[in-house]
Amino acid sequence: MVSFVGEYERQLDERGRFILPAKIREKLSGTVYIIKALMEPCLNLYTEEEWDRISDEAHELPTGTDPVAAEFTRKLFSRTLVCEIDKQGRIALNDKLIKKAGLKKDIVLAGANSKLEIWDADLWNAKDEDDEEDIALIVQGIKEYKLHI
Repeated sequence: MVSFVGEYERQLDERGRFILPAKIREKLSGTVYIIKALMEPCLNLYTEEEWDRISDEAHELPTGTDPVAAEFTRKLFSRTLVCEIDKQGRIALNDKLIKKAGLKKDIVLAGANSKLEIWDADLWNAKDEDDEEDIALIVQGIKEYKLHI
């Protein structure tokens, strides 16, 4: 299982492509899955292994009898972009995802354990300004989820 860590500044080219950092590229196969994050103004990039895990869980949902499960599954899978990493280590985003996440030219790739988040640099920097708030959230998370860090 891949664990993503760190922050990486990148740029989108005129075709909506960005180059993966070498450290990230080493962890990925040729195919990745990208979807708009549910609760944040960013995109989530998943490895093939992680996407298979998500897909396996979705197969267990009662989509034939539960309209909420059916709609969730439909939206999740229909809005996912399957991307191949090219020989130069680039990933091409489509215009729809770029717009939904509010991405401009400068972006930040942020490690988030099992996924890599793709943020507009201005949004990321605004979110990342308050170090005291960050520390409070980390302490709260350690206590609430009983992490041993």
